[in-house]
Amino acid sequence: MKVDPTINSQILPSNSTPAAPAGEPTASFDSLMGDLGVDTITAEQAEEISSLRGSFMEWRGDLDTTHPLNLPSYEAVVSETEPFLQIVGKAVIEGAHSDPVAFLKNLSQGELETLRVMHSLADPIEPEGLSREGALNLLLPINKRQDIDNDGFTETGKAVGWSFPPPNAPQSVHDAWATATEGMSMQDRLMAEAMFMPLMVKVDESGNVSELARSEANNPYAKTDFSFSRFVEERLDSLDAFKLQMDPEQYELQKGALSKFLEELNTAGNAELT
Repeated sequence: MKVDPTINSQILPSNSTPAAPAGEPTASFDSLMGDLGVDTITAEQAEEISSLRGSFMEWRGDLDTTHPLNLPSYEAVVSETEPFLQIVGKAVIEGAHSDPVAFLKNLSQGELETLRVMHSLADPIEPEGLSREGALNLLLPINKRQDIDNDGFTETGKAVGWSFPPPNAPQSVHDAWATATEGMSMQDRLMAEAMFMPLMVKVDESGNVSELARSEANNPYAKTDFSFSRFVEERLDSLDAFKLQMDPEQYELQKGALSKFLEELNTAGNAELT
């Protein structure tokens, strides 16, 4: 599903005041900020808000609505879009990213509920006891979550998630993966991402699998000698070794994604995590 241009025009009005040179305040950004009641903001804030809103709409446009079971979730996202984006903008203006827990404590129950719905959290949000990472990611679009402690996972509220590429990977890796999976359905994309999950688990002598303790030391992507291209080459070799034991369709899907990813990584010439 692609984003309707008319939706973009509603979220990012074309008549918004252009950003002034960096560091200088804009005259008025009410057209972008909705009903926040802000008279002036800096150019950096305006740019960051616009970027975050654009990222959110890109994520929303990629949501899979082809299956009826996905519709309730999608409808909830649509209904909370404007309240969520207002919170995102408010957080930027108030400098909440440096102390997101304090910012959350000052939100109304309705605003906290908006964040809960947008991030698909099961329990009500209680700011007390949240880590900075968990609090910060509540104030960001889903596709902009940060891994502050570099453990390979992302905390959102008290929920812990994993995605590929890891948030702290170079932009070239993110771009290569986006190109390699372009046109895939959300289900196929998730299946392709799952090929990299084994790096985040450990297997004992009895063959039992468990998640690695979350820490930077246990994050394989954080190791100075880790190479995405080398790992993909190893995955391709492993894939061929188990070809006869795999569903042919899944084999072709995984091999195609890995081969394209490796090609893009080599083209970019920067496959190392920094």
